[in-house]
Amino acid sequence: MIKRKRSMTSFDVAAVVREMAGLRGLRLNNIYYVDGLVLLRLKGAGRDARIAVVPGERVHITSFDITGKGMPPPFIMGVRKYIRGAGLVDVKQQGFDRIVEMVFDAAGRRYRLIAEVLPRGVAVLTDEEGTILQLDEQRVMKDRVLRRGARYAPPPGSSIHPLDLAEEHVAKAIKAGGEAARSLARSLGYPGEVVEEALARLGVEPGDSVEALRGREGEVVETLRSIYRESLEPGAYLLYTPEGEPLTVVPFEPRGLAERYGFRIASRHSISEALDQYFVEELKRAEEAEAIREIEAERRRLLASLERARRNLEDLEEKLKSLESKAQLLAEHMAEAYEALECARRMRKSSGWEYIVGNCPHVVDVQPSRGIIVVQISGEPVELDIRSDPSRMVVELYKRAGEIRSKIERGRRAVAEVEQRLAELENKAAMRARRARAVVRRREWYERYHWLITSSGLLAIGGRDASQNESVVKRYLNEKRIFMHANIHGAPAVVVFAEGREPPERDLREAALLTAAYSKAWKAGMGSIDVYWVWGSQVSKSPPPGEYLARGAFMVYGKRNYVRNVELRLALGIGLENEAPVVIVGPPELVKRRSIVYAVLVPGDEDPSKLAQRLRRLLANKAEEEQRPAVEAVSHEEIRERVPGRSRVVYVDRGEAVEPPRPLRELRGEEDTEV
Repeated sequence: MIKRKRSMTSFDVAAVVREMAGLRGLRLNNIYYVDGLVLLRLKGAGRDARIAVVPGERVHITSFDITGKGMPPPFIMGVRKYIRGAGLVDVKQQGFDRIVEMVFDAAGRRYRLIAEVLPRGVAVLTDEEGTILQLDEQRVMKDRVLRRGARYAPPPGSSIHPLDLAEEHVAKAIKAGGEAARSLARSLGYPGEVVEEALARLGVEPGDSVEALRGREGEVVETLRSIYRESLEPGAYLLYTPEGEPLTVVPFEPRGLAERYGFRIASRHSISEALDQYFVEELKRAEEAEAIREIEAERRRLLASLERARRNLEDLEEKLKSLESKAQLLAEHMAEAYEALECARRMRKSSGWEYIVGNCPHVVDVQPSRGIIVVQISGEPVELDIRSDPSRMVVELYKRAGEIRSKIERGRRAVAEVEQRLAELENKAAMRARRARAVVRRREWYERYHWLITSSGLLAIGGRDASQNESVVKRYLNEKRIFMHANIHGAPAVVVFAEGREPPERDLREAALLTAAYSKAWKAGMGSIDVYWVWGSQVSKSPPPGEYLARGAFMVYGKRNYVRNVELRLALGIGLENEAPVVIVGPPELVKRRSIVYAVLVPGDEDPSKLAQRLRRLLANKAEEEQRPAVEAVSHEEIRERVPGRSRVVYVDRGEAVEPPRPLRELRGEEDTEV
């Protein structure tokens, strides 16, 4: 059985490097550090990408973002100093090791950002000659020294490149003996999941003797090379145990593993997408565990206190039961008690304590040192003080019972208080866990633009500025899609992914709000505005002869269709997607159906940044308690970028959340081309 994946394999790295090569030409916009994860933001003309780097674990393109970026460590500040704004010119895998090298060009100077995903791996920035300029952690090891100013040296390679693999390598593994899977993995330096897939395809059990491969060396070589070639093809697979637990990610079709172990398989478009999903789920679990661990000591203390309080309460209740029983017995058999006491007193005086038992009725034992006789009343032993009166004893027993009853009441209150504190702590832990999970969420490619999804699931995207208007039309508009624009100079160019079908009037009006709300009409304080739409075939970037079109401007030919009087009334809401918050905008009724809480905005006087901060508080306060952590995980910057401009909050309310926040129809090929 293969082990749960904790870090990428050399085959994963080969697949990721092939994908990352598609990012060449983009520039490093910025680099961040969040809880052990280095996040690179790359931007280019009309496109952007993010790369996640966790030394010792993974490096891949990511569509997730993490909120809460704090003060960057010196390593990040140093990397920014050298390559912020630099262009990515190459991506390589060093040999067949788990090392990714990203080459950046900054004003003619070359720099290498190296990410090691092997055990105790580091992230290193070197110059063109290999001198270390920055690294996340300085280390001195027996085979290399990693510190600033030293020359970077990779760890000794242990994996044979599949294209260099020969029958002699397999023969050496056979000669070493042992189990087939262990021997091949150790000799070739290949991960267990690759070796086991190869053995499954060859019909050999992993626990069989490696001798089973003798005479089949050529088949082993060809099978491993085939798996390597598959790893360089688009696509990847997530493997789950039969119980549904995520186990690993592989860049090849794991048909052998699935058949042998009964694994469940989920395919993905790319290795980065699969790694993204797998490791982000791991990150969520780790964040959740950390959130709970922070209060675990307090929880254990309260549980111990609760256990003590409950035991004490049980003891008191037993004592109360015993006292009340004895008092009742004594009261009901007062004559027998008097008879026994009078006899015991006479016998003690005349003959001594030792003559009481056997000579006095009902007396079964004596305790001279305590002045006690034990009488048997209705089969129950009852202690009587030889110096006291039975009536007084009954009163005393009831008095002691009353005192214990008071203690029991106090004990019950103490137990209730501890139980309440424990419940509050459990709730606090759950809230922290929800917030930890909410911090990590997937960011889709269209979120770089203004966007909304209509009632019928049609995506509408609009440019945030002239450059993005240019990008939206150039990259996404075609004859099967719709172009929209508010009837005012200075509005987003909006593309509706209609895919050749004219949308219902409701969807057109919903999409029209995107260009209307983010146009200059909002800034002007207008109440409504007309929006026109045409098919993509009616839009051109070519101006009439002798004329010039500014950046972000277009020529529209033919009949224009109008959506009249689009009200400038924009709802901004927060929906939940796999427990992570998603900020959505649109008409109030649409947003209400898809959000847990929302606000309605109209043009006003409040500064967008200040409004975003206030809006975050208002939304969090309005949300249900268990959903509040998700709302609080949204940064005010994310809210700010969805606010059209100076605004006024009309009202804040809870949403219905009867639909997902992004019920998007599949855009075939669209996600795959965007990184």
